[in-house]
Amino acid sequence: MKEVMNEQGKGSRSKILLISAGVITFLIIILSIFIYRAFHSTNYPAGEPVVVTIPKGASFSAIADLLHENNVIESRFAFYLAGRILSWEEKLQSGMFEIPPAITNYELLKDLRYGRLRKVFDVTIFEGYTINRIAGQLQRRMNLDSTKVVQLANDSTLAAQYGLDHGTLKGYLLPDRYRFFGDHTERDVIDIIMNEFWKFYDDSLQRRTEELGYSIHDVIIMASIVEGETVLDREKPTVAGLYYNRIRRRMPLQADATVQYALSDEPPRRLLYRDYRVQSPFNTYLYRGLPPGPINNPGRNAILASLYPEDHNYLYMVTDGTGGHTFSKTYNEHLRAVRQFRQFRAERERERELEKEKEQAAGGGNE
Repeated sequence: MKEVMNEQGKGSRSKILLISAGVITFLIIILSIFIYRAFHSTNYPAGEPVVVTIPKGASFSAIADLLHENNVIESRFAFYLAGRILSWEEKLQSGMFEIPPAITNYELLKDLRYGRLRKVFDVTIFEGYTINRIAGQLQRRMNLDSTKVVQLANDSTLAAQYGLDHGTLKGYLLPDRYRFFGDHTERDVIDIIMNEFWKFYDDSLQRRTEELGYSIHDVIIMASIVEGETVLDREKPTVAGLYYNRIRRRMPLQADATVQYALSDEPPRRLLYRDYRVQSPFNTYLYRGLPPGPINNPGRNAILASLYPEDHNYLYMVTDGTGGHTFSKTYNEHLRAVRQFRQFRAERERERELEKEKEQAAGGGNE
């Protein structure tokens, strides 16, 4: 009898163990499916990318709420669970993210951790841009406050932090193609640009500045004039050499670009005789030497040209009408070059008038 009972007990325990094992296996399968879905099920397969800004210092719970409220994730709990399993709660980045539809929680978490979905703006600052034009470019491309950008650029305290003692960043906002993140502030952008300037204007260029007997500020002023006078990189060392020659001979620079700056006309226009009489310390037709500050933000080539000017005897230059300039050593040579340019311009104007008359005649014949 005892043997029978023992056999029955063993059978019951086996059944219980078998059932328990089945239940545990079933729960493991269900949990595995749930965890898999938490990681790999796609969120909102249709629609446009969603731009979400995650604030600095936001908790993982707050990030999950934000993503759910903006219809990036379907299940807040599934996203939260996946993050906790990965132990990435404290590793997600802040910033502006452009999140595509149909992204899995795992992909989303990975991208938020490594910042691969951070919204990026490509902004090109062109050679010769003034601070106002740079501020306008940043406003158009990134929706930054252009007024605040200008205020920061003219903040003497901020300029001193960058090692500048002239009360402004004018001339030092190095033209280049920059990549900014969507959460970058006006100050962040200024920091990045100024760091790029000092990376370029390194110890070797500073030593070259000392060899010339000028200050960095003098070089930047000269470079801004060179930038304003020619768009051709091959001409910039020649132009720089010309203006250094005029300074050594105590001749006024007579740079049209400085008159344009004194007039505050953007974009530049054709100058009239009366414009050369405008009263401004930036008018190098009236005042000798370098103007009080840069007239624009020069690029690398203009700065290098001002540090390594061409050695020649040119003192005069005039546009040749084709984008370049004719350089002269004497005033008489310069007058001949001016006459040639005026003749060239008159011929071009006559050609344009003839073309206009032909177009009008052709238009009249088709009526």
